[in-house]
Amino acid sequence: MTKTSDKRDFDITDWVPHVAELRRRIIAVLVVFFVSTVTAFVFSSNIASFLLAPLARFEIPLYTFAPAEKFMTYLHLSFWTGVLCTVPFLCLQTAFFIWPGLRRNEYRYVCTALFVVPVLFMLGAALCYHFLAPIALNFFLSFAEGDGIRPLWGFREYLSLLFGLMLAGGLLSQGPLILLVLMVTGLVSYKTVARYRCHIILLIFLLAALLTPPDVVSQIMLGIPLYLLFEGSLFLGRIFGKR
Repeated sequence: MTKTSDKRDFDITDWVPHVAELRRRIIAVLVVFFVSTVTAFVFSSNIASFLLAPLARFEIPLYTFAPAEKFMTYLHLSFWTGVLCTVPFLCLQTAFFIWPGLRRNEYRYVCTALFVVPVLFMLGAALCYHFLAPIALNFFLSFAEGDGIRPLWGFREYLSLLFGLMLAGGLLSQGPLILLVLMVTGLVSYKTVARYRCHIILLIFLLAALLTPPDVVSQIMLGIPLYLLFEGSLFLGRIFGKR
């Protein structure tokens, strides 16, 4: 007696439309990245002028130490500008790809994330650009005074420092949002987060100290906004956790 199976055999043709759609979206993301990078290189001098603004008040000249250093710096600047411009489009394409598989009550979470993630990133980067970077530069200049050593700053090193601060601020601002998602989805309970609240606050200011120059003011200016975001995510996690 032969047994019949009600289970459907795996059919690779069911995956062909999804793979084709994924391929189209990957190509679209690569095209946007290429166009953004080329456009950023065309306007690389304008982008560099924007990044040099925090240094303008100190009247410190920048130097290049190799014939191709400025060109290579502009290439790196264009590449990372293209990456930053492509990330929102990448998130949008990812949302469109997974949209048919979402439940009805999950649509609003995806739409909210598409809005909140870039806004938090830009706020964190803007905080470092307008407030943290001038304080860091002032600290390094004041540290160089008093022993007869004059600062000689390189163009590439300055952009790496400023871009690193802005990137760190943007990424750290996503931490409270990730914590909120973990609490809303039930992967981490509100009681667990509240129990380790003091440890998380200590970790926030520890990260702020590691990612900023060694002066207390810049550490506090980065740590306090992150702390407020953490408290906000904890409050929202308590509300949504009850629902």
